[in-house]
Amino acid sequence: MHVALVSEHYHKQPSGPRKAARSMAAALHGLGHECSLVGIAPRDAIETLPGGGEARLRRYPWRLVPTKFGRPRFYARELERLHRRHEIDAVIAMGLEPGAAALRFRETAGVPFVLNPRSFLVNAPGTWKFERAQLLMRECDAFVALSESAADAWCAALGYQRDGKVFGVLNGVDPTELEGKTNPPSGLNGHPLILCMAMLRVPKGQHVLLKALARLTDLPWQLVLAGDGPARADLVALAARLGLTERVLFTGMVQGAEWRWLYRNAQLFALTPVYMEACGNALLEAQAAGLPVVTSDAGSVPEVVSPESALIVPVGKVPFPDEAPILPKLETALRRALTDAALRQSLGAAGRERASRLSWQRCINGYLAAAQSGTGALARVR
Repeated sequence: MHVALVSEHYHKQPSGPRKAARSMAAALHGLGHECSLVGIAPRDAIETLPGGGEARLRRYPWRLVPTKFGRPRFYARELERLHRRHEIDAVIAMGLEPGAAALRFRETAGVPFVLNPRSFLVNAPGTWKFERAQLLMRECDAFVALSESAADAWCAALGYQRDGKVFGVLNGVDPTELEGKTNPPSGLNGHPLILCMAMLRVPKGQHVLLKALARLTDLPWQLVLAGDGPARADLVALAARLGLTERVLFTGMVQGAEWRWLYRNAQLFALTPVYMEACGNALLEAQAAGLPVVTSDAGSVPEVVSPESALIVPVGKVPFPDEAPILPKLETALRRALTDAALRQSLGAAGRERASRLSWQRCINGYLAAAQSGTGALARVR
């Protein structure tokens, strides 16, 4: 079978969409299938995917055409070109614009598509993106959200009665990515390391984590906020107001040897989402690294971690209106994890075991099974 992935953010490095696409391509190859990818990038490029398939990245020149019309047509045209060269059996559309392109491509070529809308819808009813999401959920051959919680949330937001074509499939994790050379980032102070690897934005809850840690200054620790994003300046200012400037290290985006060093040398992983968390890739990576986890129960988090691998702080309805009831619970969980070595060892061992069952091959099998059982549209799959 030849599967075409359409990804709107594959060209960004490093990024979750890129890692997911390459990992899915490798898993498809491992199952004996072929995989290609179509994407938009600042300049034309062709990359080799794991397994030997091509990632065909094309510069988007239709600047005068509104994005909501132009990009789906552009992606669809690239799919048609690929289809003429190498017949496509199924499309996995990673995002709403790729989904609209896959729908256009199905109308001309009859190729079914699986829609993976990625994280979660934040557009209000009445906007064109909301209406497009409703259309694509109705029209796709199978709908795969990044978790069961995200699948339920998408259906509720779009007013769609969940049926047999809607599935939740967690992303995978590859523990071998943690192997290889390591290099520590600069700015470490030698104290026990708490790692938070995520984009710096409000939904990830780094502001809540900082406020909870401000209650633990009697203990030795250093927090590494690895990542970047729109909330960075606010988080730097918050750390200063809380008197934590010397205890918090902002590394920016990390990858390669520094990324491996942080996962392999941290004592604890802490990430406390306060909005709908669709999957939580960093939580998967932390478990694969054998790190004990302190987190919240927002969205899919209880699907990704388990009570054996993480201390899970209940936050109730998200986004929650008041942080005050959450902070004492988070403080308690962090204190337990920082002061109880046996607990950390137990949580870390359970995390490794859980991560071993969340492979990318399991993930891609979930996509293929969803597509085949959703509507029977993949009768062409061989």
